[in-house]
Amino acid sequence: MKHRYSFITSFFILITVCTMVILGLFKNVQENATYDEFALGDQTVEAISYLMLEKAAELDPNYEMIQFDESNGAISDEQKASVNSSLRSMFSQYTTLLDNDENFGYEIHYNDQTISHNMPEKLDKSQALYYNEIYFDNESVQASQNSSYYYYDFLNEDDLYYVYEQANVVLNGNAYNQVYINLPKNISFTFYIPKDLESNQKIIVNSLNIPDAFAQFLIFALIIVALIILVFVLIFPIEIETKAQPFCSAVRMKLEIAVIFYTSALTLLLAGSIYLSGKTMNGTILRWLEQYKIFQPQLICYLLNFIVYIITFTTIACAYVYIKNMIKKKPLHFLKTNSLTGMLISYIKLFLDKTASFDLANDLNKKLLIFVGINTLACIILCLFGPFGILLAIGYGLLCFFYLKKQLNKVQEDYLSTLEHAMSLAKGDFEITQNQDAGIFNSLEYELSSIQVGFETSLKEKIKSQNLKTELITNVSHDLKTPLTGIKNYLELLNDPDLDSKTRNEYLTTLTNYTDRLNNLIQDLFEISKANSGNIDLEPQKINLIEFMEQVHAENMSLLEEKNLILVFEHDDEDIYCTFDPDKTVRIFENLISNISKYTLENTRVFVKCKKEKNFATITYKNISKTFLDFDPEQITERFVRGDASRHESGSGLGLAIIKSFAEIQDGQFKIEIDGDVFKAILKLPLFK
Repeated sequence: MKHRYSFITSFFILITVCTMVILGLFKNVQENATYDEFALGDQTVEAISYLMLEKAAELDPNYEMIQFDESNGAISDEQKASVNSSLRSMFSQYTTLLDNDENFGYEIHYNDQTISHNMPEKLDKSQALYYNEIYFDNESVQASQNSSYYYYDFLNEDDLYYVYEQANVVLNGNAYNQVYINLPKNISFTFYIPKDLESNQKIIVNSLNIPDAFAQFLIFALIIVALIILVFVLIFPIEIETKAQPFCSAVRMKLEIAVIFYTSALTLLLAGSIYLSGKTMNGTILRWLEQYKIFQPQLICYLLNFIVYIITFTTIACAYVYIKNMIKKKPLHFLKTNSLTGMLISYIKLFLDKTASFDLANDLNKKLLIFVGINTLACIILCLFGPFGILLAIGYGLLCFFYLKKQLNKVQEDYLSTLEHAMSLAKGDFEITQNQDAGIFNSLEYELSSIQVGFETSLKEKIKSQNLKTELITNVSHDLKTPLTGIKNYLELLNDPDLDSKTRNEYLTTLTNYTDRLNNLIQDLFEISKANSGNIDLEPQKINLIEFMEQVHAENMSLLEEKNLILVFEHDDEDIYCTFDPDKTVRIFENLISNISKYTLENTRVFVKCKKEKNFATITYKNISKTFLDFDPEQITERFVRGDASRHESGSGLGLAIIKSFAEIQDGQFKIEIDGDVFKAILKLPLFK
């Protein structure tokens, strides 16, 4: 940010200084400038023409300057007088301007009369910027005699244009057909303008065209400043320049737009600045401003030049930065990315690639029609060029060859990639990365990828099933072996003849517990086996879920009270009716409460929440675990998996598996979520419809 502001501030200081230097040299150039013989301006020629008419009327009382043609309509005496008065007033005004200008002299001869003004006593034509002798004969034919320089055709139609315009106002648009100027007769005029002009800002100086010295100075000054700006632009890094206004906006233009803009803008600005400065140095701009009584005309004049130069130099700098940015990005890359031509070529290439991209599994008629249509259109266009079309056709054929070669190479690469994928799958290698874009073989590649994903999924499921089967056998063996070993040991102890009755009864009680545990394990195995196979009888009923849960909680409250656990049951005030088998659902809630009593941290609260969600009643049991929860929530609902890996608690490890199976066979859902030490069991049962 700091470098950017430093750059833009330095730039505007630089161009401001350059502009002030150029403006400061205006007066020196103006004082030392010389005018050539071709420098007489149109305004001076026009003023001399009016002076000739005015002086001819002054010397010849019979000279009728203005003639009226009434063949197309009568002109009143009042209108004639008004036209005469208006034109004589205009002629007199210009004559006064020339009479008051020290840089203009004339001498007029009519019969024996002579009028002389500002003419040197000894005339040296070599010291004249302009000298001419003009004679009108008896037929008013104009001829130039002893003209030192370029001959001007005075009193022509162009000079008289404003005369007719002035008369036109009086006659309401009919002056061009009714008013004519009679040229003088038998009179001679000599005009003289010295080379050494007085810098008086009067009509002669102000109407002279820009001398060569002005133009040479301005062109030289512009070239020097342009070189200074070039050096300045080259010093700063392009990264800083393209972030500063107005350069950042300038470099965003597309190449063709930039070429047109900078060419047009610089042409207009350079020509305009030279013209404006020239008119400033010869006093024309100042005279215009004074004519309209503009406040501080000299200041306004230089301010206009200052603004034009600042805009011109800024535009030159923007053009430099644009070219520098193009070179930095490399012209070819810049042409591709930042030009309308590059965009068009990219669009055509994209269209052709899109047209050439198809899948063999789809209908190809549309693509074929597009290809035929493009080539037919190309052939029609080539035929329009006649014999030259043959050369164009050869070029078009070469383009088609290289384009088709490129496309066929891509098809070959896609085919080999797809073939490699298929061969890898055939060898059992499912780790190969699939080809994301196989071109015309996309559908085949998609099917191969589907096979790969399906095989991988099936293999993972098979491995998982095998692991579960191994774990099942291990856990079943362990859980069956434990009570059987106990039964065997206590039976051997009961065979002791010296065993007293009290000890015998204790052994029998323990033996009964082992038998019950073995029975429960076998019953759980049967139930989960039937649930998973779908071979289980259900008797779904419409039941008030809130009342049902409160009853189950009351019946199993002793399990929670043993661990000093407080059950907090939250539910909506309204009743929630669900459809389920009460016997199987009782087992679900009993297993949940049993699991909570075993693994919940003592002296804590157990939160139970029941609410309606769409087509289900959602029941959430939330408790704090007494052990670190380092198991997978999805695996914990598998068979023979305990949350406590130490296996000290009694149980078959089938509790959560039974819950999940019984919930799913009743169109419900069950899942486990873990958040730190918080254990959540979420059960969903279908609402009664």
